[in-house]
Amino acid sequence: MPEKLSNEQKHERICAFTHRRVAGSFAAFCALEVFLVWRGLDKPSLRPSLFELLFYFLAIVVYAPYFMRIFRCLSERFIVGIATVRIAMAVVSWFVPSLFNPVAALAGRVFLVLWVIAFLMSLNMVVQSVRNPYIEAENEDTAMETRGLLILGAVVVISLLLGALLYLVPLR
Repeated sequence: MPEKLSNEQKHERICAFTHRRVAGSFAAFCALEVFLVWRGLDKPSLRPSLFELLFYFLAIVVYAPYFMRIFRCLSERFIVGIATVRIAMAVVSWFVPSLFNPVAALAGRVFLVLWVIAFLMSLNMVVQSVRNPYIEAENEDTAMETRGLLILGAVVVISLLLGALLYLVPLR
């Protein structure tokens, strides 16, 4: 029976500062968020639908705490934190829209600045991952180690596809 890995060992295997794919994913996500926040500046915020709200709630309650346990570096946690706060604000604005309406323009500009900073941090991750690649130990069984990451990746992809499907296909 394989031994259970600690959060530090899990982080070592997916650290963005040593893995190019993870660093590239962070950079692509931050670039997309910079574009989306910039495009949404000075536009009224749209209330999420009930299905989007359930997807956001799942992201806040399930994914964010898991990612905060796994990602140990400041840059990784900064990016996950910004995404979590942005999603949490969307959930709160669904329940109490009058709370964020007076400060919506300021919040949009603040998030633009935060995402630009996060994008610059993610570019640093890409550079560091190219300079210092992760070299895996030879005696470990890689199939058993990556099973949890594959399951998590499949759950994330399925959740994103369901969220996109609910967003793009109108309910009648």
